Amino acid sequence: MSAWVRREFGGIGVTQHKPGRHLKAVQEPYQGKVLLCIDVSGSMSFRDGLRTRLDEARRGARQFVEEALAAHYRVGLVLWHHGVEGHVPLATDPGKLHRMLDGARADGGNNIVPTLKLGIREMGHLTGDRVIAIFGDGDLGAVDPAVRAAKEVTRHGIRIVTRGLGHASARSLSVIASDEVTESIEPGDIASGIAAMVKSVTVRP
Repeated sequence: MSAWVRREFGGIGVTQHKPGRHLKAVQEPYQGKVLLCIDVSGSMSFRDGLRTRLDEARRGARQFVEEALAAHYRVGLVLWHHGVEGHVPLATDPGKLHRMLDGARADGGNNIVPTLKLGIREMGHLTGDRVIAIFGDGDLGAVDPAVRAAKEVTRHGIRIVTRGLGHASARSLSVIASDEVTESIEPGDIASGIAAMVKSVTVRP
């Protein structure tokens, strides 16, 4: 039996060349995208203890962002009331998302339609798993226009995940949801409830 053992090994490196210009196009179908939509209507200034509902929503949204990014989703943010109060486009850097959350203020009424239309503009032309994740503490505004807008969203292959604060809000938002989960978030669990939405986002149907 030979006692000779090879001591040196060589091979061609797998990272000798920079990624090609088509890399993003190749990756696109496999990368998830989620637009997190946080209610900033006037009722979000209500205090359920020492913190306002919006304070708790900020905490939950920050955790949602971090976990969605860790799951390889690009994440965008919408602050919604009767319109779109603030918007950060899909990104993989959480910095702008956190800054938008830090500056959020509660004011106005409720109308989810502008947010749904923004979701179509931002993700309708993309591929891969695309989700609009909506938290609200009240209703969604006029129901019929919201349902029509939601149907247009789903025609583009975009999922809608909703969570409402309390059973009444959850029922109201559920009419536009494309998933079967209609869980409500209790007043003391706003932060954890929003953060937990990421599970419904990243478990792809």
